[in-house]
Amino acid sequence: MRRTGRLVVRFPGSSLFSALNIYNFNHAFRAIETFSLESNVNISMAPTFTNFIWNTPTTSSSEPYRVRASKALEYIDWDTLALKASQTRNGVPCQVGVQFGFGGRHVVREIVFDDDTHWIARVSIPGVNFNHTEQYIPKCLSETWSSTREAEMQSEIDTVSYVSEFTDIPIPRIFAFDVTATNSVGAPYMLIECFKGTCGMDMPDSFADITPQFRDKYYNAEGAILVSHLEWKL
Repeated sequence: MRRTGRLVVRFPGSSLFSALNIYNFNHAFRAIETFSLESNVNISMAPTFTNFIWNTPTTSSSEPYRVRASKALEYIDWDTLALKASQTRNGVPCQVGVQFGFGGRHVVREIVFDDDTHWIARVSIPGVNFNHTEQYIPKCLSETWSSTREAEMQSEIDTVSYVSEFTDIPIPRIFAFDVTATNSVGAPYMLIECFKGTCGMDMPDSFADITPQFRDKYYNAEGAILVSHLEWKL
């Protein structure tokens, strides 16, 4: 199994991820929780960054989640990740934005290159530690990442490759990845295509639902994707 490198076309075989997992990946970087956090990383927001609407405020999250978010950012070497992105594009310089989006298992940040190409860095993060005697500090992924998690991530990558190659479902391309937790970035990651726009559920006043003016368009598009799944010939 290839565990790191640039993406090549793969065939996931009989263990193809479910349609729901494909759908979730396509929306993963429109994060469930969102934070604009200060960190020790000396990176400034470039004028050309998209400034996504990642809508959940930090004040609504409990202390274990806030600590997890802060420590997760510290565990990741963002400078190295930016270097990896630049190397993937044959040395084109890039910057990493200060805006963070947190989901249940990943943090996302936008990467913008000097030629105005936009990518998303999707990096795995530790689980929440609810033990107050440990000050809610999560363990590094290098201590908890398993071969099963590696296989799950690789299967996700293979599935995305398959869907991109054999369907017209809009899904982010993966440009580079590493499914190990002991790499120089400090966590498993993907560098993926950036879809500019805002998830309907992250629109202001949406209350985690699709706002009425977008529902017909949203559900028609989702329905078309689900129908196309039935047409796959595996």
